[in-house]
Amino acid sequence: LPSKITTMMKSASLVLIALSIPASHAFQASRAGISIQKVHSSTPTSISLFPTTENDIKSTSDASSPLSSITAAAAAAALFLATAIPANAVSGGGLDYAGLDISNQDYSNGNYKGKDFTQVLAKATTFANSNLQGCRFYKAYLVNTNFENADVRGVSFEDTSMDNANLKNIVAGGAYFGQSLLDVATLEGGDFTDAQIPTKTLLQVCDREDVKGTNPVTGADTRDSLMCL
Repeated sequence: LPSKITTMMKSASLVLIALSIPASHAFQASRAGISIQKVHSSTPTSISLFPTTENDIKSTSDASSPLSSITAAAAAAALFLATAIPANAVSGGGLDYAGLDISNQDYSNGNYKGKDFTQVLAKATTFANSNLQGCRFYKAYLVNTNFENADVRGVSFEDTSMDNANLKNIVAGGAYFGQSLLDVATLEGGDFTDAQIPTKTLLQVCDREDVKGTNPVTGADTRDSLMCL
């Protein structure tokens, strides 16, 4: 019986619903030495994948048995799972903290370089003294968030809510800000060299009284780094 099952598994046709198989999968099957044929019957259109060698061709009488049908179905599922991996999948990828609620938590003195904080809820969270280089805070909720002394070079802060956020002494070279920069609690001592800020927003930022001081890490003058007149 085991040998018979093995023989049936080698010769069983793989029947898959046509709509379930992208064209790219069919192409992969053809390259693997499997021919693709359309089956004409009263059932919905399907695709049968048959071995192309003569030794593997078997009469349909055995293939019609219940056990053969189960074998074919299992093989079909295995083939579909093996080829269903998206072409743009990236090994080791992930969303990090994106979309999470990390409000009132302590992320100070940490290294989060390159992490994704897209649409994160970080109300009253502290990132003080942390390395956040290259992080993404797009559309994040950063109300009352503490970034004091943090390294946010190259960070994306577009479309964020930053009401009363503390940006004192941050190193923000090359960071991307939106209009919400006007809502922060303080910018004193920040280094904004080459930061990307909308022109209208920058004009209003330069009018703030807290745009002053020198960054303790880089030695840059805050007003000069913003190119305020």
